[in-house]
Amino acid sequence: MNSNTRRLVACAGGLLLFASIAWAKVVFDFDPAADFSSFSTFAWIDREGSIESQLPDHLRRRLRRVTEEVLATKGLEPAFVPPQTDLLLTYYFSVSQEFRVDYVPYSLYQPYGYGYWGGYGYSYTQVRRYNQGTVVLDIIDARTHQLVWVGILDKEVQSANPPGKKIEKSVKKLLKNFPPK
Repeated sequence: MNSNTRRLVACAGGLLLFASIAWAKVVFDFDPAADFSSFSTFAWIDREGSIESQLPDHLRRRLRRVTEEVLATKGLEPAFVPPQTDLLLTYYFSVSQEFRVDYVPYSLYQPYGYGYWGGYGYSYTQVRRYNQGTVVLDIIDARTHQLVWVGILDKEVQSANPPGKKIEKSVKKLLKNFPPK
């Protein structure tokens, strides 16, 4: 597998984590000195040559559309010219292959008379390989060019082409604490 194919697989895998958010881990951080009430517009930053630029167009458009819809519910409007915007948005994906080792005990006990339990048992170890995906959304103050908020969604990857409802739930969970109170 050549490096371009690996990058494409890694990018697609980045979106895989949107497949299910039942136990997705979300963390965020922000600049406490930033005045979030002064922000009203945002624009996307395209980073040329990035792995994300190799994502299929329909997935990139879906992610951006859902993010814009969530931000609109929070009172922010898209600005199509970055010099005339308050915030700049960009995202990063990564996928790593992880292993999970589970020890599974099993036993079957049957009573043999009063007060005595006998029986047998066995156990086994199960090793499972899975993809762990991470999406990072950076929000930058366009005037100062400083990072003011970052959200990270970390999840086991399930599907390469998640439905829109699952992406919507994931983005809502990612942006739940934006802007910070």
